[in-house]
Amino acid sequence: NAIHVPTFLAREWGELFDRFIGAEWRSRLSDRSFWKGVQEIPDHLYWSVRQSLKSQMLHAVRERIASQYERNLGDDAHMERLLKYANVHEPNVLTIGFARRFATYKRADLLFSDLDWLRQILLDPERPVVFVFAGKAHPADEPGQEMIRRIHEVAGMPEFQDKILLLENYDMGLARRLVAGVDVWLNTPIYPLEASGTSGMKAGVNGTINLSVLDGWWGEGYDGHNGWAIRPAPDYLDETQRNREDARTLYEIIQDQVVPLYYERGKFGYSQGWVAKSKASMVSILTHFNTGRMLDEYLDHFYVPASGQGKRFMENDSALARDVAHWKEKVRHHWTGVRIRRVDSPVKRIKFGSSMNIEVTVDLRGLEPKDVCVELLLNRSISRSGVPVLPPFQFQSRGTLGEGTEHLFALELQPGLCGQLDYRIRVYPYHESLTHSFELGLMTWL
Repeated sequence: NAIHVPTFLAREWGELFDRFIGAEWRSRLSDRSFWKGVQEIPDHLYWSVRQSLKSQMLHAVRERIASQYERNLGDDAHMERLLKYANVHEPNVLTIGFARRFATYKRADLLFSDLDWLRQILLDPERPVVFVFAGKAHPADEPGQEMIRRIHEVAGMPEFQDKILLLENYDMGLARRLVAGVDVWLNTPIYPLEASGTSGMKAGVNGTINLSVLDGWWGEGYDGHNGWAIRPAPDYLDETQRNREDARTLYEIIQDQVVPLYYERGKFGYSQGWVAKSKASMVSILTHFNTGRMLDEYLDHFYVPASGQGKRFMENDSALARDVAHWKEKVRHHWTGVRIRRVDSPVKRIKFGSSMNIEVTVDLRGLEPKDVCVELLLNRSISRSGVPVLPPFQFQSRGTLGEGTEHLFALELQPGLCGQLDYRIRVYPYHESLTHSFELGLMTWL
């Protein structure tokens, strides 16, 4: 996925780009070499834009909080205490944002797993940190609503009242202010349930730095220099253990990396290291996660090949299309009888770097060896994700066994990995003119 950069990039950035790298930036969004020009923008001017956007965000936050307190008949003194660190004129407090749909798997409450540790992070008078939460849960999503109640509960604790702000009535206008104005964009989904996500992209193109679980788009976007990554806990842990480990990683990153870097202020009054990371975030995310690049990839990977396939099928009075259609009919007719079995003696242990021979027979029941593909998929034994750790290994045809319909396939497997491994073997229909390897939806496993 990607975002439409001109829509979500703050106007102030566009004006700065026009001045320093040229108005052609709008047509060169995917040109990484062109965007190296961001490094030439003087740090103090870059930082001034960041601070201006942060002030606008804090102004929106103050308006929302004031509206909430007026509706709930809250007193002005308490509201001012609550907004102690939301200073529009001196936006110098590290502000971390979390705003999105409050689905359960997004773990909006992960930050509150260890309140004692959180107190250590937030209550440092020399290096204060403020968290801003906003979002909505589906009316039928009771666990999501419970997360909002938990945030409200913690935000109401006396020691956290000015450090954790929960904004109501989340909408697109507020979202724009937050992604462009906070210093850090937080994302803590359960791995691997994040399909993609786009709010972090919108934040990144505006120089906001991402702190996220390595899932969804961030698993592809993180490069070690453009933000911070929460590496998922081992998937053999149960839910409670996993959340504890992920929360621990989150606290350590904020405490040991995020806070020190932000408050590492030199003679200019801002952290040059922070500006460098912000620029790296902007350039790396803007040049890759833009809709121009996305559409180009859709064209190259799907639409152009599909167009070419359609033309091939229409040639010679659709001869190839007829051939593939007849082949599919034959495969569907015979597939219910296809069986696969192991015929070698399984080896339980091999040395790293050595290989093992695996032989299987496939009862083709009227099909030919060229009509099928036999593969081995390798995975680590401790993994629960089921995602193979290496590309499939393909068996080679070795001929028919006797007079029957069974055909021998063999593979010399050299895993290239150490440790305990699991593998499965599958057979599925194959034709060189299929648009997609699995388009028939037929597969038999051993």
